[in-house]
Amino acid sequence: MTVYRADLQVHSCLSPCGSLESSPRRIIAAATARQLAMIALTDHNTTANCPAFAAAAARIRGVTPVFGAEVTTAEEIHVVCLFAELATAMTFGAFIHQHLAPVQNNPELFGDQPIVDADEQVLGFEERLLVGTTDLALDALDDEVHARGGLVIASHIDRPINSLFSQLGMWPAQVTLDACDLSPRAQDSAWRGRVPPAIPFVRTSDAHFLEDIGRQATAFAMAAPTFDELAMALRGAQGRCIVPPADLVAATPEPSCTHPI
Repeated sequence: MTVYRADLQVHSCLSPCGSLESSPRRIIAAATARQLAMIALTDHNTTANCPAFAAAAARIRGVTPVFGAEVTTAEEIHVVCLFAELATAMTFGAFIHQHLAPVQNNPELFGDQPIVDADEQVLGFEERLLVGTTDLALDALDDEVHARGGLVIASHIDRPINSLFSQLGMWPAQVTLDACDLSPRAQDSAWRGRVPPAIPFVRTSDAHFLEDIGRQATAFAMAAPTFDELAMALRGAQGRCIVPPADLVAATPEPSCTHPI
C-alpha cells in the first residue's frame, strides 16, 4: 500500500460563498501543486461545474478528481456526497435541483453563481439560490447516494450550525454514513464517543478560496488513488485504511493503519 493525500471537500466559484477565482481549472492546478492525489469538487447543492472539473483534470493530470456536492438536508445538515463517475454526479445533481428550495439567488446579496468551462469561460449563471435547503431528509439523502454507488460524509460535525449534531443532537440510528468530517480545531477524542465506532473521521479543507485547498487533508493507505480504493479505505477493508497523522512522520510503503481512528 502507498499513502495518498486527499481533500474531499472543495468549493468552486459556483458556490455563492466561494471565491470567483476558484475555477475548476485553478482548483486542479492548486491540488497538483500541493501534491494531493485526490480532490473532490463539492459545491453547495449542485454538480454543474463538475464537467469543467473533469476536463481540467484530464488536461493537467496528476490528481484524481472526485465528483460531488455538499447537500443541505431538510434538517439543515451539510452532507458531502461523492461519486466516482461524472455522469452519475450529473444525474444526482439534476435530482438535487428538483428538491432544492425554489428561492431565486440575489447576486448583490449572496454573490454570483457562475457555471464555467475548463477554460474559465462563463457558460451561464445558476439562478436558484444554492445555499438554501433541500426537502430531502438525511436518511432519504443517504439512501439516494448509496443507491447510486456514492459515498456520504457528514460535514464538519463539530460546528454549531449546519452540522449533524447541531441539528439533531445525537447520531441518527437510521443512517449508514461512510465518514464524518472534522474542522481544523476539533479533536478526534472529543467526538469519538458520540459517533459509532465503525464510522471513521476524515479531515477536509472545505476550501472556498484557492489558498485553502489542502490546508486539511486525509491520508489514505491504498493500492492506487481511485474511488473504489477510497471506499475500501473508509471501511478499513483489505488492508486499506485511514493513516493517523502521527504515523505520517515515518510513513513506509506498509504504513501503520488504525481503523477506525
